[in-house]
Amino acid sequence: MFYIKKISLLTGANVISTLDLEPGLNIIYGESNTGKSLIVDCIDYMFGATEHRFDAKLQIKQITMILDVDGKNLTMRREIDSNDFEVSSSVDYIDSDTYKAGNAKKCINAVWLRLMGIKDEVKIIQTLAGKPQRLTLRTFYHTLLIDEQRVQAISSVLASGIGFNKKVGVPVLSSLLYFATGNNYLPEKAGKDKKTKSERKDAVKKFVDRSMSKLAERKVSELQNFSEETPAQLQKKVDSVIDEIGAVEGALEEATNRSRDIADKIIAIDDQISESRVLRNRNTSLLTQYESDIKRLTFIADGDIHSDSIMKLDHCPFCNGELPKDKEESCIDAAIAEVKKIEAQIKDLQSVQDAIASEMEELNETRLSLMAERRQVDSMIRGELRPQIIMLRSHLANYTMALNQYKAKEMIEAFSDVLVGELKITEEEESSTLKVDISGKFNDIFHDKLEHILKELLEVCNYQRFAGVRFDTDDHDVVVNGHLKKSQGKGFRAFLNTILAIAVQNCLDEFNLFKPQMLVVDSPILSLKEKEDHIGEEHTSETMKSGLFKYLLQHQDTRQTIIIENDIPELDYETAHLIEFTKDEQRGRYGLITGYRD
Repeated sequence: MFYIKKISLLTGANVISTLDLEPGLNIIYGESNTGKSLIVDCIDYMFGATEHRFDAKLQIKQITMILDVDGKNLTMRREIDSNDFEVSSSVDYIDSDTYKAGNAKKCINAVWLRLMGIKDEVKIIQTLAGKPQRLTLRTFYHTLLIDEQRVQAISSVLASGIGFNKKVGVPVLSSLLYFATGNNYLPEKAGKDKKTKSERKDAVKKFVDRSMSKLAERKVSELQNFSEETPAQLQKKVDSVIDEIGAVEGALEEATNRSRDIADKIIAIDDQISESRVLRNRNTSLLTQYESDIKRLTFIADGDIHSDSIMKLDHCPFCNGELPKDKEESCIDAAIAEVKKIEAQIKDLQSVQDAIASEMEELNETRLSLMAERRQVDSMIRGELRPQIIMLRSHLANYTMALNQYKAKEMIEAFSDVLVGELKITEEEESSTLKVDISGKFNDIFHDKLEHILKELLEVCNYQRFAGVRFDTDDHDVVVNGHLKKSQGKGFRAFLNTILAIAVQNCLDEFNLFKPQMLVVDSPILSLKEKEDHIGEEHTSETMKSGLFKYLLQHQDTRQTIIIENDIPELDYETAHLIEFTKDEQRGRYGLITGYRD
């Protein structure tokens, strides 16, 4: 068994920065821009990459990697921008020598494959026509070295590319089959007559030419007014517009509720005014009645005053008898008293009328103020908020259309690549015929094992509402609870890509023939956002994060695993090797490269 024991970087000032690693689980975590992802780039470069992604500001001159192989040291050293690897070995079956990157006769790939148990040069299937190629680490390295970009990929983690429609290549499936079975499944040759091959090639050419012409027409029609902005910029604008729409819709709802509240207040004031008007009219009628009563009493009093001037009869006009003279009582005092009482009532009633008039005036003023406020709110709704929402939704539709154009462009280009590739296969095809369906053979060997292992992994790692999983035989990817991985967000994609990478290696462990013995994953849980299903329940993503890291802790004896993350779940990491980059001069290790500060 082997593992990476130390990685050293020599920088421009002849400063050496080292990173010590251990067998089992290594977790490098901490602040961003401290060099965590640079570790993946270093391992990739030492895996034989012909190009590097190191920033010139880092001034990296040389990378040294020390491997522990069954207790013996094997040292690899590579200058930056050089294809030479200086290997110093105390391992019996690996020579100390200068090895090359790429496909040279003595290449570094052979060293890595030898460490994984493959002694001799192996040919695997390269194309659907059965064309062979040399098996190298670069054929399948992406399945065990997963950087931050690929961990979130929509395509399968087994695919070497990360585009929307990237498929798993024949060489990748063929290499994994060889690791599992030791069989390269190269087809037997069966000759074809020259005429048949020529006719087939001409037919394919015509089909490709027609298809490319149609694709070009479709590309022109689909990509009119194609945005010059990148998908990332467009997605950022989409997110921003969605946030703005939410804010404006919130303001619209608030304004609508305010208008409704004002209308309710106006109705209530109208009711009060109506009640006051009815009361005022009643009081007016009562005042009129009081005035009539005073006039009546005045008339009676006047009659009493002038009664003495009326001639009185002393004798009866019929019998001429003397009439008795009764003493008459005056009603003036009673009338005066009644008038005073009525006048007091009139005064009180007039006071009430004045209060009613004052209240009605205040209510009318309040009503006018509320009407003005409602007109202002309604004007803001009609003139500002609703037009703003319409405008924002228009922007959202435009940005979404631009994103869809990018997808259409990518799909058109991908299909064009497929057509060109198939034509190239046809043109290069010799007299061999594919005798085995490599994808079908992969599914025969791996499918059931992978599904079983994936089920166990997702259950152990507490996948959200897990009901079932299948391994899709077309995309060679994970389908959980009936949902394709590419339909998930990037946090769940990263989680599932990591799970599939682990599952493939567990499969190879079960076959127990050739084993990569290593897995490096950059940011498997970084984008996994918290989400609560019900109040009081634990956060789903935290449960998944903890579940994944618990699994890695409990199964770290199977291989060297290097995990790179910003934040890690709160668990007992006593058995793991933790390295924290603090980005703090006063605490712990600042970052990977000694003395470098961004």
